[in-house]
Amino acid sequence: MNAVSRDDILARIRDKRAEVERFLTTASPRKRRLLNTTIVGGSVAAALTAGPAVGGQPFTAWLTMTLELTSPSWRLLCGAASVASIMATVATQVLKSNNLEQNIGRAQSARARLEVLETSVTLGQIEPPQAAAEFLKCVEDAAFLER
Repeated sequence: MNAVSRDDILARIRDKRAEVERFLTTASPRKRRLLNTTIVGGSVAAALTAGPAVGGQPFTAWLTMTLELTSPSWRLLCGAASVASIMATVATQVLKSNNLEQNIGRAQSARARLEVLETSVTLGQIEPPQAAAEFLKCVEDAAFLER
């Protein structure tokens, strides 16, 4: 069996760290956008339905006249609230179905373990065969990146 050199294992660790960083660079902003869409969509839907719910018919009649609408304003408000609610629901479902939060957490953990492993190999605190075994554990834990 071929011995693993320190340089070989360091190269593999750095490649995997770069892969994890690329994932985090795209996944973290995506998660933030989906969460913001959920929050804003739900809030907008609630705000659009609050006016007619609190103000009743006088409020909707006033809004219809103010906006010079040909149909009752409550229809416009309810339609817009439905769109906002659908956006929030879809964003939440995409976030959950892709396991984005879980995968980001796993990637952050893998990034930290790879950094520790790289430092240990660089400083000579761990021998290449042991480093290779630890690296393989990190690769297994970050298998979701291959999708």
